[in-house]
Amino acid sequence: MKLKGRVAIITGASSGVGYAAARAFAREGATVIAAARRRDRLEHLVAEIASEGCQGFSIPTDVTDSAQVQRLAESTIALLGRIDMLINCAGGAMKISPVEQYSDSEWRTIIDTNLSGVFYASRAVVPHMKRQTSGTIVNLGSRIGRMGMANIGPFSAAKSAVASLSQSLAQELRPHNIYVTNIVSGMINADLAPLNPDEALRRRLMTVEDVAQAILWVCTLPPSLRVEELPIMPRHVDL
Repeated sequence: MKLKGRVAIITGASSGVGYAAARAFAREGATVIAAARRRDRLEHLVAEIASEGCQGFSIPTDVTDSAQVQRLAESTIALLGRIDMLINCAGGAMKISPVEQYSDSEWRTIIDTNLSGVFYASRAVVPHMKRQTSGTIVNLGSRIGRMGMANIGPFSAAKSAVASLSQSLAQELRPHNIYVTNIVSGMINADLAPLNPDEALRRRLMTVEDVAQAILWVCTLPPSLRVEELPIMPRHVDL
């Protein structure tokens, strides 16, 4: 168990990659703090983790609310005394439309969920990681943030900014023995609304478990090695 004795906060843990990552990290011995808005899904996840003899706790959190994110970090410290890993998985495209059909509210929701949440969570955990002189932050980015895509501009912009934020944090935090990785992910067979590809395409995409394993790999690297950006793609499609 490579992560025994370590504590991981995972946002977006109620579904998708966050859910799969929580289970994968728990199986490797980490104590998982599962954070998301859906309390019932978090409780189900924690029960599954416990049924496998592992340890997890749920802290319902809306990552777009900086006060809730701050409480998430403070509650974790109060409960477990440390934060070793932050895995930022909360996010989603939410809508596919021409730019003129996005409202101000939709723009803010997409930016806040995909970008502000990463900033809030990183800001909240970094002081604790600095005191420990160790830590790992992994952000679930997207290839769309690198290449752009029509009719999904707000999501593309948010993920592009996540990549830049990750690079900045990596340089800033490395002297404190805190390492930051941006996962540049291709398309994942998760809750893909509003994309809704057909079943034949879904079978060719990466699974949430595949992506969780990539995140886990980043967090179990030898101490002499760092990876600041990790592109991952489905093997047989360029998406």
